[in-house]
Amino acid sequence: MAKFSAHHFVILAQILTRSLTQTRVGGTTIDVTNNNATLDIIRDNLTDYLLAFENCTTMVFTLGKLSWGTKRPTHGPVMLLDYDDRISLVTGEVIQNKFSLVRRRIPAPHCWATFTILPEKAGLFEKNEYYTFIILPIFIYTSWPLNYFIMMTGAKQDVEIYFRRGNVLAYLRRTEVILVDVTIEDNSLLRLGYLNLYHQPTRTTGMEHSEAWYHIHCAPADCFDQLAVLGKNTSMLNKYFWTTTGMLGQNILSNVFGEIGISGMRGSRYGYQWLANLTSFHGFLSFVILQDTLVSGLVNLTPLHNIDPMQIMAFWRFAGVSFVMNNVQKFSFVSCYGIKGNSLMLAALSTPFDVTIWACISICFSIVVLILTSLLRRHISDAMLLLIGISLENSASLSVYETRFRQKRYPISGVCTLVALWTIFIGTILTNWYKTWFTMDLIVPAGYKSPWTSIMDVEGIKILMPFDLLAGNVFDRVPPVDYFCYKLFYIQILIYCDNIRKLQVNNWKTAKSLFNRLKPHFGMDDNLMQVRNATFSPKGSLSEPYDKNALLDYPIQPVEYDERDSYGVIKSLKTCEKVALMDTKENIAAITMFLNDYQAKVTYVKGDGHSFFTAVRGWVLPPVRSNYVEKRLTAFVSSGILTHLKILHNLWKPKKLLGHYANWTGSKFEAVSRLDFSSKVTTGFYVCGIGLLMCIVLLLAEIMKYKYSPKVNCWLFTNFGNAIDE
Repeated sequence: MAKFSAHHFVILAQILTRSLTQTRVGGTTIDVTNNNATLDIIRDNLTDYLLAFENCTTMVFTLGKLSWGTKRPTHGPVMLLDYDDRISLVTGEVIQNKFSLVRRRIPAPHCWATFTILPEKAGLFEKNEYYTFIILPIFIYTSWPLNYFIMMTGAKQDVEIYFRRGNVLAYLRRTEVILVDVTIEDNSLLRLGYLNLYHQPTRTTGMEHSEAWYHIHCAPADCFDQLAVLGKNTSMLNKYFWTTTGMLGQNILSNVFGEIGISGMRGSRYGYQWLANLTSFHGFLSFVILQDTLVSGLVNLTPLHNIDPMQIMAFWRFAGVSFVMNNVQKFSFVSCYGIKGNSLMLAALSTPFDVTIWACISICFSIVVLILTSLLRRHISDAMLLLIGISLENSASLSVYETRFRQKRYPISGVCTLVALWTIFIGTILTNWYKTWFTMDLIVPAGYKSPWTSIMDVEGIKILMPFDLLAGNVFDRVPPVDYFCYKLFYIQILIYCDNIRKLQVNNWKTAKSLFNRLKPHFGMDDNLMQVRNATFSPKGSLSEPYDKNALLDYPIQPVEYDERDSYGVIKSLKTCEKVALMDTKENIAAITMFLNDYQAKVTYVKGDGHSFFTAVRGWVLPPVRSNYVEKRLTAFVSSGILTHLKILHNLWKPKKLLGHYANWTGSKFEAVSRLDFSSKVTTGFYVCGIGLLMCIVLLLAEIMKYKYSPKVNCWLFTNFGNAIDE
C-alpha cells in the first residue's frame, strides 16, 4: 500500500457512537472528562506508535471520539472503531476478509495491528464467555500470522496479571501482545512491553531462560524490526509447550511417563517398545516428535498446544490452521456374495493361449485339413485324425497315403513338406510351449471374482464398518458409551456425505440418499442446523440411553472386532448374503486371509478398492508461530521416518483384527493352490485321468481286434457268405 499524504488520508471505517461525557460500558460507569489528561498523552504519542506499524492494516479501538489534533497519521489504512460489540459485532471478520484482498505495492509482508486505547476502561478484562477479550469477534482472528495486538493502558500491573492466566495464553495462538504504559512520558523513544507466551516461571534444566515480558526502547522506524526478531526468538520456545490429550482431556504423555518412568526410557533398549505397548500410534508418534523436550524432564510443563490425531482433511474448514498431509486413505471390502471361480476345467485348459492364438490355430488347422483332403481324395476325418495325432505328439505316418498316392503316380513332395512343417511348428514347438505354460499355470492359486465393483450403490446391501474407520484415533477420546460411540460414527458419515453432495462429484446421488436418511436422526436440516430433538441430542451425557434399533435399517452399520464377535461380523459374512465388511486396504487383506482359512467351505473375495470414502488424511495443527510440531511432522513424512515408525508400532503392537481374537497366526508362506476339488491343480489330474482312460479303451479295442477279428471274419463268412452264393 502506497504512502498516504495528510491531504489524501482516508479513514476507511469509522464508527463513533459515544459523544456524551458519561458512558456505560460492561456495567461500569466511566467518566470521560477525568481521563482527558491520559487521552492527551495518548493523542500526542499515538501517531508515533502507528508509524512503527506503517506496513500493517491498522485498527484503533477507542471508547469515544478520538481527535487527532495536528499529528495526523500519514500512513494507512487506519480505521477508527468502537469497543461496542453490539454495533461492530463482526468487524473483525469483515475487515480480514476485505482488507486482506487489497492490492499492495510494497514488498513488506502483510500484517495486522490492533490498537486498543484504555481497554481496562471498556471492561474488557472482566470475565466473559470468551475467556479472553482478544478473541472477541470485533477483533482480527488470533490465527492469522503477523498479528500484533497493542494495548495502550494506564493499568500496566493489572494487564500483566491478566496475561498470567493459562486459559488466556492458550487462546492467543499467533497473536503477539504488546503493552504500552501511557503513564510514562518519554517523547524521545517508544517504550514497548512484549509478552513472552512461552515463559516458564521456574528455572528448568534443559530449557532456555526467558522473561515474561521483554521491554524494548526504540525509535519508531526501528521498532518493527526489533519486534520481528524478538517474536521469532520467543516463538522457538513453543516446542516445550505441546502435549496430546486422550479421553476427557487426560494428558497421555504424562500418564505414560508415570507408568514406565523417564529413567527407564533412557536406560533400556526396549524403551520404545514399552511405550508402543502402552499407547496408540498417535501417542507413540507424539512422543517421538516431542522426545527431545519430554525426556529432558519437561513433561510437567503446562501445555498450551495439543497434537490432535490424524483425521480427514474435509472435516476442517477453519482459517489459519495448518494441515500436514500424510496419505490418501483407501478402503476395500470383503464378502462371499455371488463369488464365482474363474478356474473351470475348460478355462484352465485354454488359459495358456489367448483367444487370438486359438483362432489362428483353428484357421491353420482347417486350411491344412482341406488341402490334404482335396489332394489325397480321402475322407476329411482321415486328415483331421492325422493332424490331431501329430499335434498331440502321437505316432502317425503317411504310409497309407503314400501308397495310394504313388499308385496314381502323383508327386508326394508337396504333401510331405506340408506335414513336415505342421510337425515342426505345431506338433513340436507349439505343443511344448503349451505344456510349459499349462504346467506353470497349475501352481497359480485359483482366482475368484466378486460381482461388485462398488458396494455403496448396491441396493439392499448391508455394509459393516469399524467404529473408528473414519474418525481414526479421534475415537480414543470418546467415552466407551454406546450413545457417544454411535453418535461419533454417524456424525462422521453425515458430514462426509454432506461434503460430497454439495461438491456434486462422483457418487453424489448415493451421498445425498445417505444424508437424507441420516439427518432426521440428528434433528438437522439440509444446512446441518439443529431444528428439533431426535435420536442424537446436541450434547448428550454419559447416562444417555441409546436404542440400537433406531438405525437398524440404515445401510451402514458400525462394528467392533472383539473376542466374542459380539457384533456378529463373522456370522453375518458367512451367510453370503448382501453383506460386506469395509475397512482399510491393509486390514481387509489380512481379514480376507483369515476368513478363507477360518471358513474352508466358503470363499471370501476382497474388492480392489472403494472410492466413496477415499479421502486425504493428515494432521490439523493449531496456529502457532514457528510451529515446532509442524516442522517435525513434515520432516517425518517426507523422509520416510513416519512409515518406519508405523511398521515398528505394528510389529510391537499388532492391530486387533478378527484373526487376533481367533488366535490366528497368519500364513507363513505365499498363497498356492490347495489340493482340493476347487483348485486348478486338479485339472492336471483330470487330463491325466481322461488320457489314461482313453488309452485303456484303445488298448482293449486293439486287443479285441487282433484276438477276435479272425474268428469274427470266419463266422461272418460262414453264415453270410453261403447265403450270398445261394
